[in-house]
Amino acid sequence: MYTQGFFLIGLLFLSFSVLFLFAPKLIVKLSEIANKLIFTDHSTVAHRRWTGFILIVVSVVMFYLGIKL
Repeated sequence: MYTQGFFLIGLLFLSFSVLFLFAPKLIVKLSEIANKLIFTDHSTVAHRRWTGFILIVVSVVMFYLGIKL
């Protein structure tokens, strides 16, 4: 049960990290559409490389926990 949750969270973080790194304008557009439900304000997009890197690390940890548990 926990394995699937970690796997899905890891996949979610991985997809957002790729968007932060390679499509920051799409993140801003999604943020406007979703009324800022996805914690992206302009300072986050300004630091998109750090945000993307941190999200990749979190997604790898979630994938690892999902596989090991």
